[in-house]
Amino acid sequence: PLQFRCFQSSIWDETLYKAWSQILHELILNAAQLERSLKDFADVIEADEILLFEKTTFLVVSHCLKKEHSDLQRFEKISNIIKQFKQSCSKCDTYFQSVEIKNANFTIIIDLFTPNTYIMVVISDPRITPALTNYNIKYAQKHFVNLETSQEQNPKS
Repeated sequence: PLQFRCFQSSIWDETLYKAWSQILHELILNAAQLERSLKDFADVIEADEILLFEKTTFLVVSHCLKKEHSDLQRFEKISNIIKQFKQSCSKCDTYFQSVEIKNANFTIIIDLFTPNTYIMVVISDPRITPALTNYNIKYAQKHFVNLETSQEQNPKS
């Protein structure tokens, strides 16, 4: 039987983004495996948070959070900030591939991850260097590319 799901959304706020993210998530055949892999990866590299974004739209494909946040629209806000930054880069005829933000409380690394995704890793442990995090991201890419490839070879009907 065909199942329907409705989303209350508006073009005037982040609700439309959230609806599209949920639709995208439903289309991912191996979403549970992807989430497990992100959690395992976060545990290994001691990340507080990992977000996986679709490359073009920056919709959240999957995520792993170690602590809950009070802002329920934070994914949408993060995505919007990144899209605006990416758009600013393109206006200057430059290509956005990665960005690193570091302050006294945390390090954020956003990088091209698979052919279809970007990854955002948040780490608050000051002993974990950005170089080590970047190395771990590069090392994990093959596993996530394989997950993506298996998804493309066996799409949902």
